[in-house]
Amino acid sequence: MLRIFRHYVSSRVMVLLGMEGGLIGISLFVAQSVGLGPSEPSLPQALVLSLLILLTLYLAQLYDADRFYGRRELLLRLTLAFAGAYLLMAALGYLITPLRLPRIPYLLSFLVALPVIFLVRIADHHLMRNARRQRRVLLLGSGRPARIIAETVNGANPKYEMVGCLDGHPARIGQAVNGVKILGSMGDLAHISTAMRPSVIVVAMTEQRGSFPLSTILECKFEGIEVEEWPSFYEKLTGKIVLTDLRPSWLVFSDGFRKRPLTLAMKRGMDMLLASVGLLFALPLFPLIAILVKVDSWGPVLLRQERVGQHGRIFSLLKFRSMRADAEQDSGPVWAQERDPRVTRVGRILRMTRLDEIPQLWNVLRGEMSLVGPRPERPGFVAQLQERIPFYAHRLSVKPGITGWAQVKYRYAATLEDASEKLQYDLYYIKNVSIFLDLLILLHTLQVVLLMNGSR
Repeated sequence: MLRIFRHYVSSRVMVLLGMEGGLIGISLFVAQSVGLGPSEPSLPQALVLSLLILLTLYLAQLYDADRFYGRRELLLRLTLAFAGAYLLMAALGYLITPLRLPRIPYLLSFLVALPVIFLVRIADHHLMRNARRQRRVLLLGSGRPARIIAETVNGANPKYEMVGCLDGHPARIGQAVNGVKILGSMGDLAHISTAMRPSVIVVAMTEQRGSFPLSTILECKFEGIEVEEWPSFYEKLTGKIVLTDLRPSWLVFSDGFRKRPLTLAMKRGMDMLLASVGLLFALPLFPLIAILVKVDSWGPVLLRQERVGQHGRIFSLLKFRSMRADAEQDSGPVWAQERDPRVTRVGRILRMTRLDEIPQLWNVLRGEMSLVGPRPERPGFVAQLQERIPFYAHRLSVKPGITGWAQVKYRYAATLEDASEKLQYDLYYIKNVSIFLDLLILLHTLQVVLLMNGSR
């Protein structure tokens, strides 16, 4: 995996992005150079068309490293993505004259690029299926941290293969921990690493004093074997920070959690620009939504709720009302549930399309929220969660967001367990915050909104 601005990205996906972007640009150059279009190919046209196609391929979930499609579904998704991108390019051509493409090169580039990208995807799938690309993992330890890593690798990550683990008790050699065989004791690391040839050694020992094989680990390191602490390895695999058995010292000494002034200034500038543009485009929808909310049920159009912001400051969050006005009159604040009976008919549509969130752009302009960050919770929930979940208070160190890493990676939180799981994603975001990660989350959010996933 590659690490870009402290965020882990699949190297395979980056190779596909670069290769497909280049091939799309070349297809347009070819179409414009065969004598059917302008004599000089246009670099801006090629760049814009490539970016549009890559964007629609992303929205069609064709850059999800863990998904593989059959040929028919792959062709369908590619065709829809290309059709959407070329329609957008045609619209841009009418608005911006330098981007306008003559009809024949425009059509010819489509007919060339689509089958070429289809063949690239078939070849990629063939290589991924047949090539032995799995990285071999050797675990030091067999306690709960080792079990967490074993479950993660065996359950959801085809890029890694567990070869075994070492244990501090010779009597347990030959037993299995979550399907991972104990190959030997810590003193056997030298010959086991030579025999098994692991790509990475993950240190997952619950107690290291007096039993950590430092000299042998150093030899393995100098031999080219990667050595990682288990929380760092877990973070790389899952995009979240584990809370179970996490030592606070790992948080203290790990990289990240930096708030560079330039990054904060750029983030605020992006918030102001995109929130202003979003409100401008959404303004025509406001009267229609207001009428539908009023006709559907009694109560105000806009709902104001107290939420906890950065450093524990309370602010009023704005949203279009999607529940009955008396929804919490008897019960008080409670988490939303799937098929929540308190949600109105119009409210259900607003939640599915995320249109109920539009007024929060005003909270962004006021500086109370950011476009990207942990979702703000209500004061009562925050007090409960701080008492029950370790490190929960630290999610208040950044501004809350309309969307966030936890929102695009996990379902709606309706239980204490859900809130704990989402906190792991929030801490990953706070640790690795960057403009690159914000843009990636916004793209993820666009994908989620288009597919109407995760709403309640």
